[in-house]
Amino acid sequence: MPDWQLSRTFDSPQGAIRWDRFGSGTPIVLLHGTPNWSFLWRNVVPTLSAQHTVYVFDWPGFGWSDRFAGQNISWDEQARRLPELFTHWGLHAPTVVAFDFAPVFALRAHFFEGLEIGALVLADAAVIPPFVSDFSRLARENIATMRLLPTHIAEAAIAAHLRRTTYHPMPPDVLDGYLAPWRGDDGVAAYWRAVARYDEDLAAPLVPRLGQLTMPVRLLWGAADAWLPLDKAHQLAAAIPGASLRLIPEAGHFSPEDAPDAFAREVLAFP
Repeated sequence: MPDWQLSRTFDSPQGAIRWDRFGSGTPIVLLHGTPNWSFLWRNVVPTLSAQHTVYVFDWPGFGWSDRFAGQNISWDEQARRLPELFTHWGLHAPTVVAFDFAPVFALRAHFFEGLEIGALVLADAAVIPPFVSDFSRLARENIATMRLLPTHIAEAAIAAHLRRTTYHPMPPDVLDGYLAPWRGDDGVAAYWRAVARYDEDLAAPLVPRLGQLTMPVRLLWGAADAWLPLDKAHQLAAAIPGASLRLIPEAGHFSPEDAPDAFAREVLAFP
């Protein structure tokens, strides 16, 4: 597995959050989605950190942050972690790059927790329902059954799900990197806990508020995103005043994985 470690810890109400900081300059905060973790950003960080201070972390319940039974990783609770982290880091209104489901957390933090965001990049963004994939929807609706699957069967299903996220086939070591937190009995249990909290009802109140966004907003989208097709990108762009949409060629849903250099260049060129 490619090496990716986060060296610092923040103690949150939902357990320890692993995080790290790279480079120097004006701050950029990178928010991963699901079923990925901060590993997604490993090839984006070097380009961004040549000009900026870049903050990355794993949400509670993901990656190497704490994961435990009974942990509250609902989407409204995850949104409360951002103001806490910004205070811990001494940040005010940085640029935020939110990928996949993380735009729900960032937007809820902005609208309902008063979080100031200077500029916002929404990447392959799950904001306008419906957006939960068929596999994840089926798993959530049958979560008790999914939890009974033998660990090796569950791992194989998660791996098959992840293979659909990229335009270019993932090398085995990269797939292993994405799968690492979800392996074994504890990892599979953490995966199903995350899926059980997928809740489009917590995204729905954001949709009528999108027109209230006043910071610069850019949408980045993998041109071959099979999970969130381009009509979702156009819907979102139409709902946000002044938002610009940029497509990343030869990139699937995990656009930072397929095309990290192109992704980073788009972030550097914004706002």
